[in-house]
Amino acid sequence: MTTGSFIRTDLNQLHNVVQNTQNAQIKDTISGILRDEFSKDSYYSFVRDEFGFPKTPDLTNVPLDAGFNDDQTTRIFIGEHFRHDAIFYPALLVKMGSMSSIPISINRNKETVKYATTKVIDGYGNEKLFSVPTHYVFAGAWEGSVSIDIYARDIEARDELESTTSIILKDIRYEELLRAGIAVKKVSISGPSESQDRQQHPLFKSTVSLDIRTEWRREIPVESTMDAINICVEFGRLNVNPPVISPNLTINTQVQLLDLIDDL
Repeated sequence: MTTGSFIRTDLNQLHNVVQNTQNAQIKDTISGILRDEFSKDSYYSFVRDEFGFPKTPDLTNVPLDAGFNDDQTTRIFIGEHFRHDAIFYPALLVKMGSMSSIPISINRNKETVKYATTKVIDGYGNEKLFSVPTHYVFAGAWEGSVSIDIYARDIEARDELESTTSIILKDIRYEELLRAGIAVKKVSISGPSESQDRQQHPLFKSTVSLDIRTEWRREIPVESTMDAINICVEFGRLNVNPPVISPNLTINTQVQLLDLIDDL
């Protein structure tokens, strides 16, 4: 599955944004999943052209079974709602709805600190794990909706596509969406409707709506706010209970954070 979602701006990197699953990523991920699933189907077979878009050539004088056992044409259009007006049917058109910010904590989770663990072994074989802070973490969530409009020439095709699309997104590929940062909370199907296309032919429509939750996350490197780490090591007999610590033998040192990071 490919989504074709690229971030061209440098602001995410400049502001240490490591995740912001929203709009473009959501549409591309859902479209990619639907394309991947219907490419396995024998009847509503999805076929890509050389650029990865639905292959919709001129169907004049093309046999009625084109696309069943060949890649001459796709038998279903799956794409973004506003990419161009749909003129190939049946069609699944993905459209984003509204999104709103949902805090996971009042302070945007900013007191969360990400640590890295370093193991130190001395010449006597003693081991010690040091946890060093590496990032301050800020996080939040988005909640909103996505709709997949279904257009078909007949009622049966519309009904089949709405039920198949619903189960794909709610169950079959739910875990994959979750790994991509998109949690599908609820799936609903609108009432059926009927209209006419440009040639005044009947066109049957239905909409599958998804209530979703996604997240954003920033990880601020701690070296921008911390210059050095003080380390104090005590010596004694640790193999007895309680351990006996020598009160007159300690080592205090200061490690520059940049030097520590270079050694990792």
